[in-house]
Amino acid sequence: MKKILPVLVFTLLIFQAGHSQSIEPTGKPITEIFTDFHLNLNDTAGRTGFSLNRAYIGYQFMPGGKFTGKIVLNVGSPEDLAPGSASHRYSFFRDASLSWSDGKLSITGGITSTKMFVFQQTFWGKRYIANTYQSLHGYGMVADLGLVVEYKFNDIVTADYTLMNGEGYSEIQLDNSLKNSLGMTITPNNNVAIRLYTDIIREDGIWQTLAIAFVGFKNDHFNIGSEFSYKSNMDLIKGHHVYGVSSTGGVNLTKKAEFFMRYDYAASVRVQGDALPWNNMNDGSLLIGGVQFTLSPNVKIAFDYQGKYPYEVTSGKEGLLYVNALFKF
Repeated sequence: MKKILPVLVFTLLIFQAGHSQSIEPTGKPITEIFTDFHLNLNDTAGRTGFSLNRAYIGYQFMPGGKFTGKIVLNVGSPEDLAPGSASHRYSFFRDASLSWSDGKLSITGGITSTKMFVFQQTFWGKRYIANTYQSLHGYGMVADLGLVVEYKFNDIVTADYTLMNGEGYSEIQLDNSLKNSLGMTITPNNNVAIRLYTDIIREDGIWQTLAIAFVGFKNDHFNIGSEFSYKSNMDLIKGHHVYGVSSTGGVNLTKKAEFFMRYDYAASVRVQGDALPWNNMNDGSLLIGGVQFTLSPNVKIAFDYQGKYPYEVTSGKEGLLYVNALFKF
């Protein structure tokens, strides 16, 4: 797929150039920065200071007609690296894709967003404060290399299908498996949103499935949303099933100030015969609450508390005060 993609991109751009001689190409830069200051409230070492959590830097090219191209570099935090890795900044292509759309049907190929939680993340609108439930618990990746097809049936129902490597945007394809996913977004009006999603992949002879159901309501005064997630055979181990709920809410105090909260509940299915729950170090709750100020369309700042409450008592509770900031241009 990686050998075919550059040829496909080159061919489509040549084709578009030959059919858009009279259209002036346009584009726009993409810059998004997540940063914070956090204060550890527990009697433990570390976890107090300034952080530059993530920076997206890229460009969206619109040559005219029905094609668009996008390339985005993701500079991530050392905390996102695997345990035991040497601490360092790293960067990956978060997006390197080409899209075609005629209004109802859109097709995107390359490294692009998966459809697992992008809708819910956009509905909450506070990714710079905390990562999504699925990312925090290893349910899947925000982007991958493959193909995305979306079709808008009408103003209410939109469906999407993806075929991707399943390794994530920071990995190469390591096996012969491909991940298939199917999603549906239902918006009966401007206030209510429903999102259903499922994917499946077979690796090393083991089937992994993921199912997510989300319901949200939003108006000029408040918003509330909740999703349920379930994944089977986590880490390709039979019987290691995980599930959980993530709920968010907010009340608009003024046009530029919002009080918000989020609560996550993560659990796993206990395997019969095990002395201890296999995922007891990761099971538990997450509580986030605070106030967000929208200083401009490009700048947001939040003052919030984030507390982790694991089921494993030896892990200990963790509470931090945050000042989060989002800059995008």
